[in-house]
Amino acid sequence: MLVRFLIGLLALIGLTAFAPAPMPKPAKKPTVAPLLQQLNGNWRVVSTERSLNGRKLLSRGAGTARRIRIDGSTWSYVYDNADGTERISTSYQTVFDLAKSPAWLDLKREQTGTVYMKGVISVQGDTATFCYVLGTRAGAERPTQTTEPGDGQILMTLERVR
Repeated sequence: MLVRFLIGLLALIGLTAFAPAPMPKPAKKPTVAPLLQQLNGNWRVVSTERSLNGRKLLSRGAGTARRIRIDGSTWSYVYDNADGTERISTSYQTVFDLAKSPAWLDLKREQTGTVYMKGVISVQGDTATFCYVLGTRAGAERPTQTTEPGDGQILMTLERVR
């Protein structure tokens, strides 16, 4: 009886030792990152908070006249005219690094291609926060979080316009 059991066990081990390896998983199809999908649309500037030499400067409710429109790779400042039309004042090309956490966002001037603002951005529901420095400042370091601006940094809070 023991011999039969050992032969059966040996046969089972022998059969499974040479089982084929599992098939590789198919590569994922490239998709637009969820953050980029979340950012597309119109945003109202709720507040901007600046930190300079240890002093905090807060500007609340920039009004409904100024909005930000993010459309694909373009970030535009949009203003409402008195006659009900809108005017786009400045546009930038967006450059994201989604491998970073929070995601890095650079805004480049369309005319020159130079980085005007460099920062980090996050989105939660209908609120986006963008903490940045002006790329033209000598020695300006990119912020590392979107909760509070460090010295020389600006934290912009946006609310989605529906």
